[in-house]
Parts: sequence; structure tokens; C-alpha cells
Amino acid sequence: MKKILRSFALSLLASLSVSIVAAQGKIQKLPLGDPTAWQIYNRELQTTTKDSVALQAGPGDGMYIWKNACQPSAIEFDVRGDNFMNQSFVGFAFNIQDNKQYEVIYLRPFNFFNPDTVRRWRAVQYVYMPDHPWEKLRAETPGKYENRIVQPPNPDKWFHVKITIQHPVIKVYVNRKAEPSLVVNSLAPNTPGKIGLWVGNMARGSFSNVVVLHGAASTSKSPAAGKPVASTTATAPYGNNPAAGKYLTIGDTKLYYETYGKGSPVLLLHGGVYGYIDEFQPLIDSLRQKHQVICLATRGHGKSDIGHAPYSWLQRAEDAYTLIKVVTRQKVTVIGFSDGGAAAFKLAVLHPEVVGKLVAIGFGDAPKGRFQPPLAYSPEMLLGQAKQLFESRLALMPEPQRWAESLNWLNALYNEDLLSTETFSRVKCPTLVMTGDKDVYHAVDQVKIAADAIPGSQLAVIPACGHVVINCNFPLVWQHVAGFLSGKAG
Repeated sequence: MKKILRSFALSLLASLSVSIVAAQGKIQKLPLGDPTAWQIYNRELQTTTKDSVALQAGPGDGMYIWKNACQPSAIEFDVRGDNFMNQSFVGFAFNIQDNKQYEVIYLRPFNFFNPDTVRRWRAVQYVYMPDHPWEKLRAETPGKYENRIVQPPNPDKWFHVKITIQHPVIKVYVNRKAEPSLVVNSLAPNTPGKIGLWVGNMARGSFSNVVVLHGAASTSKSPAAGKPVASTTATAPYGNNPAAGKYLTIGDTKLYYETYGKGSPVLLLHGGVYGYIDEFQPLIDSLRQKHQVICLATRGHGKSDIGHAPYSWLQRAEDAYTLIKVVTRQKVTVIGFSDGGAAAFKLAVLHPEVVGKLVAIGFGDAPKGRFQPPLAYSPEMLLGQAKQLFESRLALMPEPQRWAESLNWLNALYNEDLLSTETFSRVKCPTLVMTGDKDVYHAVDQVKIAADAIPGSQLAVIPACGHVVINCNFPLVWQHVAGFLSGKAG
């Protein structure tokens, strides 16, 4: 037990201010299986062991409350929720004054890899109940008290959370990352209260290995000197980042792009209709460690102009070629997803002098008449399917009033501008073709036709995944991509 507590202590203390001395704090592992030490609120216990407990689902918020009041400096625990939309909210409550007044940090596992990229920025949340619920915080200070998780954990499995509290500053670390996923200023008075495991409306949760650090140095000795620290969660998301974004003018059209990192260049070409730069978030996070990552917003998407010429794969490829020539003199690796995969194939054929390697995800043989009935996207359809996502897209567009026109051009692009083995067979650079085995847009046999036509290509099929494999199983996607880029088999 001493060895276990020592390892937890070292992990906790590493995230605290350098002014804190270990001798000042007391490490305590909470006995989750001791019913005399806890009180249950608005839940039933499903299972308990010495170091773990599971709370059943139910209406309203529920808590498993440690009976002794305290002011912890840090809290660590393992937790498991569910990957069920709007039915998995798991976290830790502190400064509990009664069953209605408390602060809580909680996570939404169903948003970790959500295809709706707006929702991904709502993965970890702070609230102070009852005066500051999430609805009020999101409406009055959007993005300040919730954030995404960089390289999030598997939403169906156990993950680790650490919360440090040096009033008023609260930091949240997920899966032992060095950088916090959320930093906020407390909205509550600095008063002693109880602490407890927390689950939200209709949510169940399992918790294990809860460790608390008590009695760290006061905030008057910290670098902040007790003054509020501005939230660091205001970092602009990919696709809307003034610090990284620039514009490229091609004819009468301005295209938006962002660059990150240093090293050999990688161009990312996103998907269409639903797609945008931000769908590549986990890929950008990983690539930028060793590469210069160039992210192009294609015509009619996000902050790029729609232009005045109907869309074509040739146009998409030439736009990408122009950007490459502006940004770098080196050959680039091109990674394209869906719509971007088609553009990447076309680019590699038309301009082999600038494409060193190619990764095409979610695009295969596209014969005439493959969509029956033909695709017919409209603003009404898309807003009905994903209102928040497309409202956020429209807020970025220079000409949102032309969205219907852009969608009509996309419908024509997908239904009429085809790619076949005649194109694939002319790709000469090293190529990795990837798809999910449940992709309904480009089935495995269609993608295999493309891969078989490309001399020496590699084919990776991601099991149990649909079209958006990056969100479905990013660790496996990254394993293939990183292996391909390094020259090793994926």
C-alpha cells in the first residue's frame, strides 16, 4: 500500500505549484467500498469493491458523497462511462454544501470522438450548481467552462482524471497528459465542503482508485497571489484560428488555410458537406509534433469563399497545388479524407512533382450511377440532421446566403464528376488507401478497386468503423499513418 500511495503522491504533486512542499500535504486513498464513510444521493449502488464502486443510471444528478468535509488540493481517480449520446456524464463533485449546491468537473465520453466537431469541444465541463449550470455558462460565456480533450481516451473504457484546485484556479488533466484539458476559475466561495463521485441525468458510472491530496500551500503563496487567472481554454479551434490562419487568392476566390508545426510538410484535404479542417483534430495534434501541417479549407467550406465556378475534382486539385507552391518548396505528403481523398488522387496524377506520398481515406472507385437515388443535399436537410454543427459552419462562411448554391455544386460533383481506375492507375507515388469496413459511402470493394489499381499501394481496413474512421478508431488509424510515413508497414 505504501508503494501505491507514493506513486499517486508523486503524480499529484507534479501538477501543483512549485511553492508546495510535499510535507505540507496529506495523501489519502478513499475506501470506496466502506458504506459507513459514504452517503448516497439520488442513485442506487450497482457494485462495490474495496477500491471501486459503480452507480446505476437514473433521472437527475446523483452523487456518492464522502462524509468528511475538506478542501482538497488535488483529486485523482479512474472512471468509466458509456459512449451513449446524452446519456453519459461522469465526474467528481467538490465544495459540496448540500445536495444542491456544489462544484463539479465532469466528462461527456460520447463527445470524445463525436462526428459533430462542435460537440467535441464539449468533452470536459465545469459547473457550479445551482446558480451556474452548463446551459447558462454556455449561453453567457461560450467555450470558457468546457473544452475538448486532445488525443482523448477510448470512450468505452476506463480512463484517468486528475483535478488540481488552488482556489480560484482549477485544472483538469485526462489520461496523465502533461497539459491540462481544462483550466477555469472557480465561481464558488473558497469554503470547506464535502467531496463525492458524480453522475448526471440518466447516466451511470464506475469509479476506482480515488486519491485525494489535502493541505497544500495557500493561494497567497502561489504565483497568482490569490488573483483570478484567465481561462486557457480560449485557444481557437482548428479551422478558426487567427494565429495560424491565412488566405490564398486564386482568381476571384479567397481560400483559407492554416499551418502548424515544423518539419517535412503534410497537406490535409478534408471531407465535403459535413467536413472541415477541424475534423482532422486528432491527426493534426499528432502530425504537428514532427511535421509542418498544412490545412486547406476547400471552396464552400468554413472560411473559404465559394467562388463562381462549379466544383470539380480538377479544380480541387489545382487549388491544392497552388497552395503547396506558396507554402513550401519540398514535396509534400498529401492526406485526403472522402472529398479530400478524391482531390488527393487527382493531385497526385496531375502534379506528381509535388506529391511525395499519398494517404487516401474513405474514397474508392466512383462509377457513374453509384448513388441511387442521386445525392441531393439541401440546407433544410442538413440543418434538420445536425443543426448545431451547420449553424457553426454557417457562422464561419463569408457568404452564408450562397450555401444552397454551394450544396448544389457539391451534389453535381458527387453525382457526375467521377473517378475510376483510369485515374488510380496513374498514381505513381507510395500510397496508403484506408477505409472502414462499414463505410456506406465507399464500400470496401470500391476502395479495394482503387488500391489494386495503384502500383505497390497499401490497403488498410479499419474494423467496426463507418466512413469517419478518424473519429471511430483514431489509435489504429494513426498506427497505419505513422507507419506509412516512417516507411514501415502500417
